[in-house]
Amino acid sequence: MLIHTAFAALNQSIGPLVCGKMQCYFLVWMVLMRIWLRRGLTLLLLLIWLAVLVWAYWWFEARYVKSFERPAFFQGEAVSPPFAPGHVQVVHVWQSGCPCSAGHEAYVDEMTQRFAQQGVEFARSGQRSTDGLTDGLKVLPYWPIPELWANWPGAPAIAIWDAEGQLAYVGPYSDGAHCTTDSSFVEPVVQALLAGRKVAITRQDAVACLCDLDPGEIAIDESNSSPVSEP
Repeated sequence: MLIHTAFAALNQSIGPLVCGKMQCYFLVWMVLMRIWLRRGLTLLLLLIWLAVLVWAYWWFEARYVKSFERPAFFQGEAVSPPFAPGHVQVVHVWQSGCPCSAGHEAYVDEMTQRFAQQGVEFARSGQRSTDGLTDGLKVLPYWPIPELWANWPGAPAIAIWDAEGQLAYVGPYSDGAHCTTDSSFVEPVVQALLAGRKVAITRQDAVACLCDLDPGEIAIDESNSSPVSEP
């Protein structure tokens, strides 16, 4: 097949072949070498591209996919919610510029608006400044992380309290770099609390895409009074 391809290429490029046996074989060999070289380079580039993709995936996994270790940091009964009890309360713990945050932004804005219409109260924490935040996060009051939670495992993450002020959920939004209504861990939690059911997911580890909070951007509430401030 390659020989026919080579002869066809020669006929197209230099016209009908008129050569001795050795000359024709040499010309065919040259054409075949060019075909093999071209295919070899294509295959090599494809392998390099695949290797880069594998390395990038491995680097992302190694750097950002880690355990959200709830038992090591959280004592839910010791931390009051941002607002007075009476409504389900949610705190978005955020760090802009984090690759993990980008895949959560649309969902976080949408769920905040949707559940706020059902009486859920929202605040934000982690990054204090509004630089790089979505419009939905910018308008939320800021809640300094209590001193008991000073070693927060990472962002994006969320804390949810029931209407009685008891911590119901603390952890990541989902187990991946993106979050939707279907993949969200927190969607069924908020829905259950609004329906009056009890939820307590505060002591199991979870693996998710997380970035460390910038120490220069975090406000720690040493009084544990859990105040909220204007954005």
